Amino acid sequence: MSGKADPRPAGEGTTSRARLDRGRGALGPALELVHTGRAPTRAVLTAELGVTRATAGAVAAELEALGLIRVDARPTAAAGSQGRPSHRLEVAREGPVVLAAQVHSDGFRAALVGLGGRIVATTPSCETVDADPAKVLGAAVDAGAELLRRTGRRCVGAGLAVPSAVTEPEGLALNPLHLAWPAGAPVREIFAERIRAAGVPGPAFAANDVNLAALAEHRHGAGRGSRDLLCVATGHRGVGGALVLDGRLHTGSSGLALEVGHLTVNPEGRPCHCGGRGCLDVEADPLALLTAAGRAPGPEG
Repeated sequence: MSGKADPRPAGEGTTSRARLDRGRGALGPALELVHTGRAPTRAVLTAELGVTRATAGAVAAELEALGLIRVDARPTAAAGSQGRPSHRLEVAREGPVVLAAQVHSDGFRAALVGLGGRIVATTPSCETVDADPAKVLGAAVDAGAELLRRTGRRCVGAGLAVPSAVTEPEGLALNPLHLAWPAGAPVREIFAERIRAAGVPGPAFAANDVNLAALAEHRHGAGRGSRDLLCVATGHRGVGGALVLDGRLHTGSSGLALEVGHLTVNPEGRPCHCGGRGCLDVEADPLALLTAAGRAPGPEG
């Protein structure tokens, strides 16, 4: 509960609290529906949660009291529509944020991301990556912590994206081939330690960058509204893949599913960082495409 005094009459407040008690388990699912844009109105929220309209109203009111969403009780009716329009729901623009950090072969960056996937603030990209992952992750966390101090936003957690398969549940960067990091670097543990040391509240999480990109596209981008999504991406170096099935990221039993970059597509092709030859990772990444086009890589290549 929010802890705020209830201005409604005693009987009405008691009834509302009873409805909220019945729907308390729906608070998380309801916030996710609004966060991902799948419940733009209270009517849609009611249908998606499978609860009564009164319970959905109590849940929405509690999320608003917590500063997580905003409820427009008097929305403008669309031209030609009949009846009273349903209350509109949207994420609170001044709500909590997470600290997001990304490391790639040419640098790293930190940002604050709010509900709805909106980027609130970001740091300039650092264009050097040390061979010691602890130094890099410490610098990224410090940059993000400075953003939090400067903006005064409430932080509820932190996430790290790295260009490597990350094992589950250990959180080891199994093959950071485009970085000078040792194979098996405990990136999740290091990141969590740096987060605690910087005084950033909330849990810390680390995962493969393309897996996280696929989730973002599924929730907020090109794949929003679909059940399944296949993502094949090229970044600063290499080729990665990820798969969302029935709304959930498919990572396999140990977090290593869909490492498409190391499928052999040309047995006589370029040598790969993994020790193989002709992997998709080196045959079709940005550097290979520039080379095939007869162009020299630029400052970001």
